[in-house]
Amino acid sequence: MSKWWQANLTGRMAFASRHPAYALKSVFRDVFALDEHFLARLTGASVKEVRGFLSEPFQDHGFYEHFRDAEKQLGSADSVGASLYAKRVLLQYAIVRAFKPDTMLETGIANGVSSAYLLLAMERNRKGSLHSIDVNDGSFLPPGKQVGWIVPESLRHRWTVHLGDARELLPQVLGSVGRLDIFIHDSMHTYEHMKFEYEQAYPHIRPGGILISDDVLWNSAFSEFGRNIGARLSGILRGVGVLQRPFE
Repeated sequence: MSKWWQANLTGRMAFASRHPAYALKSVFRDVFALDEHFLARLTGASVKEVRGFLSEPFQDHGFYEHFRDAEKQLGSADSVGASLYAKRVLLQYAIVRAFKPDTMLETGIANGVSSAYLLLAMERNRKGSLHSIDVNDGSFLPPGKQVGWIVPESLRHRWTVHLGDARELLPQVLGSVGRLDIFIHDSMHTYEHMKFEYEQAYPHIRPGGILISDDVLWNSAFSEFGRNIGARLSGILRGVGVLQRPFE
């Protein structure tokens, strides 16, 4: 077992001890590879390919060592540190590897864990650019760190950061970026704000493109939005909502 898998397993076991019902559902999904089958339908990749993508970051020695150093600086594996190895982040990595987007936009950066995985996937694809919006609230960061500090320098050439309130910046960035292959919401998880971001971003997502949203179990915004647009392919994986814009 690699050190990365050990770190992943340790974090998941600690979480499972605090949330047994959720952990049982996760084990069921793992045993029957439900997440992998869903991503295969979503992206057109095979289940075997999806499984391979999920393991790729563990095999990248430089990326792993960078995250190990970041974990020490975070200082707590029970909070943000645990998400360094979480499957919910790996699933987004696998989507990018399989879907091979040209243009992505995400809201919410914080330490930059998800951004680092997304950019690593793009680098392995040898294509794509990521635009990220963050309100730049330093209260969630280690002392002296900037938004997105975890993202390795070697991956930043594909990354454009926009700092400010998403309610102001999102319409502006969408207007300048144009068509999106993937949009990811991971900023303020209130019903009103999630609905706002979905409604702003969706018209810019190309037919067949993907909308991803973190923490969709906090309220009904994601499920309602999926019904309203008539999403034919939609699911919730580890608390992350994923839907595909129907082909028109």
